[in-house]
Formats: sequence, C-alpha cells, structure tokens
Amino acid sequence: MLPTPPRPRLGLALGSGAARGLAHIGVLKVLEEAGIQIDIIAGTSMGAFIGAMYAAGVPVTQMEKAALEIDWFRMARLLDPVLPTSGLTDGKKLVAFMAALLPARDFKDLQQSLAVTATDINTGESIIIKQGDLLEALRASLAFPGIFSPVRFGKRFLVDGGLCKPIPTDVARSLGAEKIIGVCTIPAVVKQSPETFLPASHDRSKAISRWRDFFSARGIEQAMRSALGQETGDSETGTPESPKTPNIFRVCAQSVAIMENVINDLHLRQNPHDLIIRPHLEGITLLEFHRAKEVIAAGEKATRAALPDIEYLLKSA
Repeated sequence: MLPTPPRPRLGLALGSGAARGLAHIGVLKVLEEAGIQIDIIAGTSMGAFIGAMYAAGVPVTQMEKAALEIDWFRMARLLDPVLPTSGLTDGKKLVAFMAALLPARDFKDLQQSLAVTATDINTGESIIIKQGDLLEALRASLAFPGIFSPVRFGKRFLVDGGLCKPIPTDVARSLGAEKIIGVCTIPAVVKQSPETFLPASHDRSKAISRWRDFFSARGIEQAMRSALGQETGDSETGTPESPKTPNIFRVCAQSVAIMENVINDLHLRQNPHDLIIRPHLEGITLLEFHRAKEVIAAGEKATRAALPDIEYLLKSA
C-alpha cells in the first residue's frame, strides 16, 4: 500500500472590509466544521484582527459571540475622538477592546504563523508585520484613513493594509503556504444608485454646533450612520436627480472602496492564488457592525458552497 502523500500547507488570506470582515468568522466556522486545518494566516485590516484571534487560539464561537454583541452605540464608544489632525480618533480604545479578546500580546505567543499587512502612508509601501507587538501591528493594519490616525511604527507611519493588499494571498505564500484560500469581503462599488448624505448647511452657527456635538460617542454614532446610509429621513436623503454633497465620512469610505476594488482586481491577476471565497455582502456598509449575524451567515454560506473546490484543492498536486 502506497503511503499517503503529505498534506499541503494551507494558507488563509483574510482581506479587509471593516464590518463586512466579520464574514471571516463564518468562513472559519465552516472550515472547522469540515475538519480543514489552517497552517498559515495572513490578514489585512479586519482580516488581520480575526486572523490574530484564530492564531491565538480564540474559539470561533467566542469570536461570534463578541461580534453579535456590538451595536451602534458600543462601536461609537470605541472611537475615542481627538482634535482632528491626521485622523478623528487615535484608536486607543479600539486597542483596549482587542486586548480584551486576544490572549496574546506578541507574535511569538501565537499558536499559528501569522502575518498582518499595513501601508506606509508616506511611501505607499506595503509593510508586512510578523513579529513584535501584536496589538500595535493590528492597530496599524486597522487604521482606516481619515478615521484613525496613522500609527507610528519605528520611523514609519502606518495605516490600513487594505490600501495595498486587500487580500494578502502573496503574503501567505511567502510564509510557506503551498495552497491558499483567499477571502474577499469587498463588494463591487455600486454605480448609479441613490446615496444618503448629511445635508449641506450654510448656517455657520448650526455647523459649529453640529461639529461640537459630534465629539461624543452618540454624536459619532449619528454622524457615521448618516454618512454611510443609515438615516432614511427625507431631509437626509439625496436622489439621482438632486444628490447631496458627500461629507468627509462618505468621501473616505467610498474612495477606499473604489481603490480597493481596482487594487484587488490587479493584485489577484498578478499574484498566484488557488481559491477565492467572496461572500455576498452587497448593501452592507463599512460600519454596520450591528448586522454581524447576517454578515457571518454570508461567510458561512459562501464557504459551504466552496467546500467541494476546497477539498479538490487539498487533494491536487
């Protein structure tokens, strides 16, 4: 009887996507149920955080429970506002939130190989971090431009890794993965659809009052919900015939979404990959963490549909 050939080292490349990135939990849940062992993890932005928890041995059920407990107000409280310079918040409360969920503080404390990506805001270089302070690496990878201040890392200032590597398949391969499953949670940019924006105001006193009110957890919640299409009152809604001027949150979010779609397409063409799972997440915006249940379910559904291809991938030479 011929010996069973060794199983190829399987890498998982978890992409960016903010709230949509919670779909990674559903992906991991199904892979575990199917008995598929992950050897190497590479993550970008939200994918870096989910990947770090998995590499640290945090049970998927615990990740899911934490995700389902996040609502708008709780998320707003994580965004500790600072005087706007290079970002609206410095991410310190976000780090405290991650620390409460992560049993590891350094890459060397992880149970599996992990690399996270960030972007040097000055040079545009993609930075791969795989040693040292885990929480600072995650803070850098999650630093969405315009919302979070860049994170100082040595002589560099780092922001969201999705700017260069929305799905870090090549990073997983560089760590020794022989077969790679990439997970894309970036839906295509919707074209020619009505958007919802904050109303423009020419009243200086009202504008100053609104800006002052913003610097509270509830103010952040209301502003971001409006900016990303969560307020549906007539006064807040633009139409195709008379669209409202996009505010800073919408500009940042939509600019990054457009950019990541283009980069993602180019990156996947130029870099070898074996399988890409893309959950159906259209209609879910970057900050809709309160929709965690359906986002995780979308990740589960897409992964179950891909199981035959994954099994074939692992059996192929």
